[in-house]
Amino acid sequence: MSSILFEIQDEVILVAEAIKSVLSLEVIIYDLNKVVVAATGGGQHAVIGEPVRGHIISEVLKTNKPVYNLEPGFHEICKSCILYESCPEKADVSYPLKHEGENVGVISLTAFSEEQKLEFKEKHLILSNYLGKMADLISSKINGKSLLKKYLSTSRMLQVTIQSMNEGIISVDRNGYILELNRSAEKILKIYREEVLKQNIIDVMPDLPIMSVLSTGKGFSNLEFALQINGMNIQIISSATPLVHDSHIIGVAISFKDLDEFRKIAYSITTEADDSTFDTLVGKSLSILQVKSIAKKVATTDSTVIILGESGTGKELFARAIHKESKRVNKPFRAINCAAIPEQLLESELFGYSEGAFTGARKKGKPGKFEMADGGTLFLDEIGDMPLHLQVKILRVLEERRVERVGSNDSIEINIRVIAATNKNLEQMVKDGEFREDLFYRLNVIPLKIPPLRERDGDVSVLLRHFVKHYDNITGKKVRGFTPEAEEMLCGYSWPGNIRELQNTVEYAINMATDHWITIDNLPPRIRDLGHPMVFNKNITLAEMEENMIREAINKYGDSLNGKKQAAKELGINLATLYRKIGKYQNIRKVQI
Repeated sequence: MSSILFEIQDEVILVAEAIKSVLSLEVIIYDLNKVVVAATGGGQHAVIGEPVRGHIISEVLKTNKPVYNLEPGFHEICKSCILYESCPEKADVSYPLKHEGENVGVISLTAFSEEQKLEFKEKHLILSNYLGKMADLISSKINGKSLLKKYLSTSRMLQVTIQSMNEGIISVDRNGYILELNRSAEKILKIYREEVLKQNIIDVMPDLPIMSVLSTGKGFSNLEFALQINGMNIQIISSATPLVHDSHIIGVAISFKDLDEFRKIAYSITTEADDSTFDTLVGKSLSILQVKSIAKKVATTDSTVIILGESGTGKELFARAIHKESKRVNKPFRAINCAAIPEQLLESELFGYSEGAFTGARKKGKPGKFEMADGGTLFLDEIGDMPLHLQVKILRVLEERRVERVGSNDSIEINIRVIAATNKNLEQMVKDGEFREDLFYRLNVIPLKIPPLRERDGDVSVLLRHFVKHYDNITGKKVRGFTPEAEEMLCGYSWPGNIRELQNTVEYAINMATDHWITIDNLPPRIRDLGHPMVFNKNITLAEMEENMIREAINKYGDSLNGKKQAAKELGINLATLYRKIGKYQNIRKVQI
């Protein structure tokens, strides 16, 4: 049955039996559908679970008022009943059952004998009041059932929520005994619920200070713990909150996350999107295409790579591209410049440190780059600048795949790929005793030499167009490119700073440009000053080169007398020679006119 009275049927029957024992009258209780919920007549006049004709019951439900029927079968309401004038009932009173102001059924007291009828007549007013109280009693039972249902529903919802959480949850009582844990707790701790329920938390995770929380009432938040559970090393980030009721600690709620998963989340939040791929390594020269081809093959393996090349050649871009096309692509990429960090800080940056390792150390300690790169790739840039005493520790980590934090004797297992880079000659450094030979061979599994820009024939023009488009989109200046003279000067420049210098040059030039085309005047002074003697193009004659140099000098200093004097000085000739050469070259003479 779906009515609310059938949900508390056992309580309704008990109320009906209690009324009969006091009043010696039959009690029948109906729901809104006139179905019998409880009857003390043993089924003689009403069968539990069956509906009745119930003309009187319908009237009570309709009017929300009690009906006193001292002459059943002859009452006005009974005229349409087939038992009119022949009803077996001798007298009855029917009272509405209400819950929160709404009808939920009817309770009836019925006399089936003359003796019952006599008592009914004498006490019908008292009986009516009594029925009102019984109706309130049934209503309270409904309230209790509703509250219980609500509590059970909330409890079930809470259970489902806790079980669905990615975070592990364990609750313990005031003595530390485990009351409940969710599926994530089983997964992270590699335990089974049935085996640890009712066990003390000390026996399962002795390294967690839960008993201290119970005794002091002070919890902790996001602390790192290395646990030993069933012979396995498990690292977690855990928090504990005391549960307090009426000023008494009744237990502790423990939450925790797998340390590796915690790091992945932190990495995804704090790391900017990286779109470095081999496609972003711009260049068409044979030298760069060959290096990219080798790097692509290396990317699919887990072998250690050392990238060699001058400063600014794009060693980190290659490292990131290798990571992007490796099986570790969805894991962290961490980079550290060994030359940029003071020696006294480099060790803790690489290996991390434990609580109290040194003055000023964080209370909770700090993981190093090796730990933070776990599962992914660690890029050791400028490895040639690493102090010798740290080279020993790096070698040990690479061989054992375990790392120890500064100030700790506990080792942490890691799974990383190492890519190193340097602009130094490590082989010569090994000969000079400046770099460990064993570490060199450990790193030099697959050497990858990045050519300098001056050896990448034709790539300067390609890179210039690439960076013009990049910075034009950023600045919105609508610059189309370089004038032939400006591009010629840039192509003849030696680029000691390689791609990094070229990129900075383009950014400077676009900011200086006042037109759609970048001219020589828009280039950085260092390039303008060095550009003349370094411009060399094997496809032009010496006369053409001389003509270009004179034209650029005049453009730079102007065609005034003072400007020509400065131009002559820069060109290394006297003023008279400059005038003679200006006259010689027809196109320059036209410029002067």
